[in-house]
Amino acid sequence: MIAPMKRYSFLVYHREYDEFLLKLRELGVIHIIEKPSIVTEEIRLQFQKADQIDKMIRSLESREITSETTQETTTAESLFDEVNDIQADQVHLQQQLAALRKETAEVSPWGDFSPEKIHDLAQKGIKISLFSCLLRSWDPKWAENSFVFEISQAAGIVYFAVVDIDGSKPAFDADEVKIPAHSIAWLHARKAELDAKATALNARLDEIAGKQLPVLKNFRQQILQDAELDKAFQTTVKEADEHLRILEGWIPAETMPVLNQFLDEEGVLYFMESPVPGDRVPILLKNKGFSKKFEMLGELYSLPGYRELDLTPFFAPFYTIFFGFCLGDAGYGILVTLAALIAKRKVGKELKPIASLVSYLGISTIVFGLISGTAFGIPLYETGLPGYSQLQLMFKANNTDINSLLFALALLLGGIQILFGMGVKAANETIQFGFKYAVATIGWMILLIGMAVIMGLNKYAGIPMETLNPIMYVILGISGVMILFLNSPGKSIFMNFGLGLWNSYNMVTGVLGDLLSYIRLFALGISSAILGFVFNSLALSVGTSIIGIFFMVIILVVGHSINLFMSGLGSFVHPMRLTFVEFYKNAGFAGGGKKYQPFRKLT
Repeated sequence: MIAPMKRYSFLVYHREYDEFLLKLRELGVIHIIEKPSIVTEEIRLQFQKADQIDKMIRSLESREITSETTQETTTAESLFDEVNDIQADQVHLQQQLAALRKETAEVSPWGDFSPEKIHDLAQKGIKISLFSCLLRSWDPKWAENSFVFEISQAAGIVYFAVVDIDGSKPAFDADEVKIPAHSIAWLHARKAELDAKATALNARLDEIAGKQLPVLKNFRQQILQDAELDKAFQTTVKEADEHLRILEGWIPAETMPVLNQFLDEEGVLYFMESPVPGDRVPILLKNKGFSKKFEMLGELYSLPGYRELDLTPFFAPFYTIFFGFCLGDAGYGILVTLAALIAKRKVGKELKPIASLVSYLGISTIVFGLISGTAFGIPLYETGLPGYSQLQLMFKANNTDINSLLFALALLLGGIQILFGMGVKAANETIQFGFKYAVATIGWMILLIGMAVIMGLNKYAGIPMETLNPIMYVILGISGVMILFLNSPGKSIFMNFGLGLWNSYNMVTGVLGDLLSYIRLFALGISSAILGFVFNSLALSVGTSIIGIFFMVIILVVGHSINLFMSGLGSFVHPMRLTFVEFYKNAGFAGGGKKYQPFRKLT
């Protein structure tokens, strides 16, 4: 659900305003309403610097150095400058090493020589020229000349030198090469020198990452805190010859007593009002338990508008089911659940909700793995295990199998979610605009559910269509009126009919496409099972000798790890796609909400 918000306006005497803002920041409940174009160049640079420090921190954290307690021996600003300089030096070193590798590759075919000696010989009238040519163009007779020396051959190219004493250089069908500026020995020495510098820089970064990372984190928080304070000052409206300061913001309704007590104690004049249509109200989601763990997934797409329904509690069960359907392996589900439960006990407070979410998804995978009959790629329905053997016989007696049932289940779940989404849309329209705006959506629900029930009664209950036809005509009549003539309140009957026909075309084609999208649940589940089975077959094919068992274990571990990673990634992405596209569309989700971010102290 979305937490109710209240709008506050504060009127403060200018001499007391600075202290008031600092105390308001300590309270940490007000989401300040920003004025357009309040971000000055100075504030922009502050946020830019905070972003730069954030990237620096992530880079240092990726070094995986064990943190050590130490007393700060440097200021945060100087530490930031030092790390910034080191990272700039590392980039420069990488460029130098890249150029060095290129030059080494060019010099290597000529062997270890001294450019200085070649230069000295040239001063004495002995000029040495270097040439290269394709191997097919090389004539071995050239080397019979006492002034031609083959140096090396590599990659189909011949490298040779020509000594010119009397100024009559022989003519060759070859390309003359400029004499390198450095020898191989010099290049190797230079590389060792640069490598030593790189090692020293890395050692210093390791030391900072292990001992002084909190300094940088606090520095970033301080910069963000100062920038937010500057933004608050810029947002302030000045009135009464600049003697009065006015600030506006939003707070969750549940925090009103705390804020009111603070304002009364400070003697600040304030006005409070409820949101009105058109207000840009910040969004604070207030879900509990199971649904709360899925808020992070919903935020990946968009937060709802203030007057919309929060869809998190509605998509959470579907997403959990869809994930288990896609991964669909009981063995993988056990591994995922155990890993999540272990991680939940070891990770920090911020990551515990993610671990809980993963454990729910793992449990769902176990359930669907047992239903589909797959555990680490082993087809349980073919093992003769109690329960599975009886089910297999029952499937054969009914001329079906588990895959056919899973295919039908994927479509059934899709239909249920689409209809559920329409129900949410009708509720949303009723809440935001009134019941008459939800009539057309309800008409579609009546039509789809009614037709599905009639088809089910005819096919599975054996009731003849002659008996069901009167009921079907009533459903068609009622839903037709709602869809074609009551879809746009306030418009003429002809306009409604035209819009109804157009919406009907979009609805029929859209619902059919949406329904078919849910086949991916079955496809991903069966592909995961098949890939696991393939790795098992490959492992068993290596034999049962000691060496065979060794390679069997490697194939099983590596193969199932790859399958778990790839299938897990698909199981995460595709249910999310079904949620954000099919479900959100049918639920009429508009989104675009801005997250509630209170003005508070960060350090």
